[in-house]
Amino acid sequence: MRRAAFLAAMALAALPALARAHAEGVAKVEVAFTPGDDVEGLIARRIASARESVRVQAYLFTDRRLARALFAALRRGVRVEVIGDAAEHAQGGLPWLASLSRAGARVYLDAAAAASHNKIVIVDGGTPWAAVVTGSYNFTRSAQARNAENVVVISGNRTLTDRFVANFRSRREGASPLP
Repeated sequence: MRRAAFLAAMALAALPALARAHAEGVAKVEVAFTPGDDVEGLIARRIASARESVRVQAYLFTDRRLARALFAALRRGVRVEVIGDAAEHAQGGLPWLASLSRAGARVYLDAAAAASHNKIVIVDGGTPWAAVVTGSYNFTRSAQARNAENVVVISGNRTLTDRFVANFRSRREGASPLP
């Protein structure tokens, strides 16, 4: 009898969390790894699926295919914002930023932290269909061709994707527009 009462109490205590998870949506999670998976293609396809916006935080960004995906998004009228690491930019590690800025992307350099080491793509943040790509994967050809890397794609949970959008906005507020 005590055990049944305890289990019933635990189930009732869990109901608010279950209801909240149901209301917010259970996150869909995908993972991919290099070598082996086409992470570059996965990210490019996510960018291609953007309807409203793409926000990128990059430590390094030398990958031509991902740059082309962002240029294509701009041509479709998608709002593109990129925050790059200021020190890596000064060293030549983000050569696509100037071209993206000229094409209409809003580009910022983050020097507020010792390293702006985030590697994030937020597609259509703030919408019910928002998706976040994050992980160890730098946006470089080497990350696909030579490194052992990972990405996690998260979608279907507004609370979670909104946290990434809020962090992006916070990093952007402390960053400087690309000169």
